[in-house]
Amino acid sequence: MELDSPAPPARRSPTPATGLALLPPEILAHIGSFLVARDLAPPTALLRTCRAVHGALAPAANPNLYADEFRRSYDTGAAARRLGREPTARDLAAELRTRTRGLSRLARTAPETGLSPNDLWIVYLMLIENDGKNIRRLVAPLPDGPAIDMVSLLDKFHARTLSTGLEDEDEVGYPPERVVDSLAMWIRWFLDEYTIRTPATLRSLRPYVFAAHQYELFFAPWTVLDLPTEHQHIRQPEGPYSMDENPKDRTNRVPYYGQTIEIAPPLLSHAAMLRFFGGPEDPEDPSSASAPSLIDVAADIEETDLRARPRPVLRSEVHDADFARLRACTNGVWSRGRSLSAWRGLFSGCWEGTFTFIDFQAFHDILSGRHRAIYHGPYGEQPQVWKLRETLIRPKRSTAGPRSRRGLPLRGPMTHAGFPKDMRAFSMNPMANRPVGTSPETAIIDDALARQLEALDGYEVVPESEVAAELAAGGDDGQDTGLALLVTGMGHSAWGRFIISGHVRVWDGLLYLVKEYAPFQRGQWIYRGYVLSDDLLVGRWRDTLTPEHFYGYEGTFVLTRRSAELA
Repeated sequence: MELDSPAPPARRSPTPATGLALLPPEILAHIGSFLVARDLAPPTALLRTCRAVHGALAPAANPNLYADEFRRSYDTGAAARRLGREPTARDLAAELRTRTRGLSRLARTAPETGLSPNDLWIVYLMLIENDGKNIRRLVAPLPDGPAIDMVSLLDKFHARTLSTGLEDEDEVGYPPERVVDSLAMWIRWFLDEYTIRTPATLRSLRPYVFAAHQYELFFAPWTVLDLPTEHQHIRQPEGPYSMDENPKDRTNRVPYYGQTIEIAPPLLSHAAMLRFFGGPEDPEDPSSASAPSLIDVAADIEETDLRARPRPVLRSEVHDADFARLRACTNGVWSRGRSLSAWRGLFSGCWEGTFTFIDFQAFHDILSGRHRAIYHGPYGEQPQVWKLRETLIRPKRSTAGPRSRRGLPLRGPMTHAGFPKDMRAFSMNPMANRPVGTSPETAIIDDALARQLEALDGYEVVPESEVAAELAAGGDDGQDTGLALLVTGMGHSAWGRFIISGHVRVWDGLLYLVKEYAPFQRGQWIYRGYVLSDDLLVGRWRDTLTPEHFYGYEGTFVLTRRSAELA
C-alpha cells in the first residue's frame, strides 16, 4: 500500500532541464521533507511539476522520506514488538498514509451522522502504541497537520448514542454494542484523565455495567472450556433466560503498517466498567459502599484506589498482551488462541478493588425488560482483597498417554469452574497441622490446592525446576502440551474471609475462580474475568445456584494489583 500521490507528469519531447529539475537530489529531499512534515502527506502540487521531482519525492520512489517523518511524528516501539521485526520504510510510509487519511476524515466528521469503525481503529491502535508522541495528535491543544480532539468528538458521539437520564428509561431500550461503540468506549477510557465526568455521564454507563445479559463479556462464552470448538454446535435449552453458548466470529480486517491484519474489537463492557468504577462518586446514586462495616476493608485498599490511577496511555508495553489476544482470539470456532506461557505470572500476587451488586428484585426487573432499575436502582460497591497463587500442573508421567490439547478433564458444572460439586470441604483447621515455618495463609492455600488436585485424577504439580522446559515444549500453541494453570488463594471483604480456587482458560486467558466464604453463611460465587493492560482484573461474578445455561444473578468486579511495597 503506497501513500496517495499524483501520477508523474506525462513525457514530452526532450528539452534542456530547467527549474526544479536542475536542483541536486539532496536539495529536493530537503524541500520535500519540509512539505511532508507540515502535512504528513505527499506534496501533491510539487509532485506534478516534473518527472524529476516526482521521481525524487514520490512515496514509491522515496519511502525513506515518509518513514523518517513518521518516526518524528509517531511512536514506533510497539510496532516493532508486535510485528516481530523492525518496520521497513515502506511499512511506515503506508501507515503514515493510513493515519493521515483517517485523522483528516475524523476532523471533518459530524458525530451526529456517525463515526466510521475504520477510523476509530486507527485511533485505538495509536493509543495502545502510544509512548508519548501519538497522543499529541488526539488531545487538545492540537499540533499542525492531521489531528483531532477525540475527547470532544466522542463526548458528542456518546451524547447521541448513550441514554443519559431520560425521563422514562423503560421506553429507550439499551445502548448499542457495535464495533464503533466498543472502540469509542475504549478510546474514552484511555483519555478519561483529559476530561471531567459528571454524575449524568456515569449514569449513562449503567446499562453496560448492570445489564450483563445484553452485552458481550468474554471473547467466547464462559461456559465453553474447550476452544476452538471446530464447528461443534452447542444446543441451547429453551426459555426466555437461556444463554447463547456458541462462539461468534468477531473478526475485523484492519490496515496495519502496509498489511491487512485480522483482529477482534476489544470488549465494550470492560471499558464501560473501568470508566464507571474509575470515575468520581455519583452523589445521586444510592449505594451501600459507605456502610460502617466496610471501613476496615476500605482503609486496606485506599492507597491504590482505581479512581486515583492514571490511565495507561503513556506506556505501550502494558498493551502488548491485549493486542496479542485480540489478534489470536477472533473466533472461538477456529482461532487457535494463545499459549499457556502467555498467562503464567499474570495472576499471582495481591489484588484489591471492589465488587458490586444490585438488589435481586431490581436484577429480575432488568432481566424482564424493565429498564428503570438500571438507571435508578440502588447498588452496593464493596471493597475486597485477594491473594492469589499460580500452580502449573501436568498429567503424571506414569499415567500420561498422548497429551491432548483439550486441557483439564473437568466435567463438573461451569458454575463451579468445571470442578465437581462434591469436592471435599476445606480443612477447617489446616493451620494447626502446618509445618514449622509455614505461615497461616500458606497453609490455607496449600490445602485449597490439594483439594483441587484431588479432583484432577492423574495430574501433578510441575516442579519449579522443570517449568521452563515444560513451557518451551509447548511451542507457540501451549494447548497441545497437557499443561494447565491452577489459581488458588484467599481474601477478605466486608462479608468475611473467603477461599478462592480455580483455573485459567488457556485460549484467551479467562480466569475462573470459585469464591467460598468461611464460615459458609455467604455461600459460593463464581468469578470470571481477564487481566487487562496495566494490571487491571475486570469481570463479573454470578451465583452458583442458577444452572449455567441460564442467566444468573450477577454483578461486576474490578481489581488492581497491589504494589510490592504494600503486598
